[in-house]
Amino acid sequence: MFADILRACVARRRGARLVVLSDFDGTLAEFDLDPTLPRIRSDAFAALVALSSLSHVTLGLVSGRRVADLARRVPLGSEVYMAGLHGLEIVVDDRSWRHDAVERALTAVQALETSLAPLVAGWAGARLEAKGAAVAVHVRGVARDDRARVLAAADATAAPWLTAGALRQLVGADVHEYLPAAAWNKGDAVRWIAHDVERDTGETPALVYFGDDLTDEDAFRAVGDGVSVVVGRRASAARYRLDAPADVAALLADLAEALALEGGR
Repeated sequence: MFADILRACVARRRGARLVVLSDFDGTLAEFDLDPTLPRIRSDAFAALVALSSLSHVTLGLVSGRRVADLARRVPLGSEVYMAGLHGLEIVVDDRSWRHDAVERALTAVQALETSLAPLVAGWAGARLEAKGAAVAVHVRGVARDDRARVLAAADATAAPWLTAGALRQLVGADVHEYLPAAAWNKGDAVRWIAHDVERDTGETPALVYFGDDLTDEDAFRAVGDGVSVVVGRRASAARYRLDAPADVAALLADLAEALALEGGR
């Protein structure tokens, strides 16, 4: 599978501009029970630096984290696309775009965060991740038999805001997130980036996407006949599979080397 993915990526680049996009948590970084702690693997970061130096490759990260948080964890050049909040905000070079639903949702998110805090505090291992424009309840550290109960209680707490259309729910692996009620996801972010790359370079984008979470399924579908790679063993719409972030780092390093050898600088 590893060699197949590498061959597919190299083949896609010929006659087009390779656009390599990746999720962060669980893909470039190992999970931690505390969502504030994950850091990119050093080998993955080195591979991204190598890829970002290639003139015929465009690089981007698409994450549920805010752009500012993502940029601190992966300090790459400004030419690298940073899409945060599941694509609701995108930054590249000196340009930035943010869905107008983000500003409208700030008050609702803050109120829900206040309501969720005592619930999360009452369950050992539960974590509340406040993102300003979104709030997430993580249960990876909760006893397995209790995880569904915690998430159901979080959904019940969020129900008034969800019913009113102020916020929407996003289900991930051991996490429920509540964010601006916009019909926008990681797949839309992938399409936005692809369109922007084509407009900026005049080249047809050849898309590659790595991701591990349920929220990455929209991105896999947006890639279409491109190279989509799920990390882990769960069922997925992705065309290819890798077992762990270490495999992603190794694949990206080999890809950078292969593209450099064929004159991608």
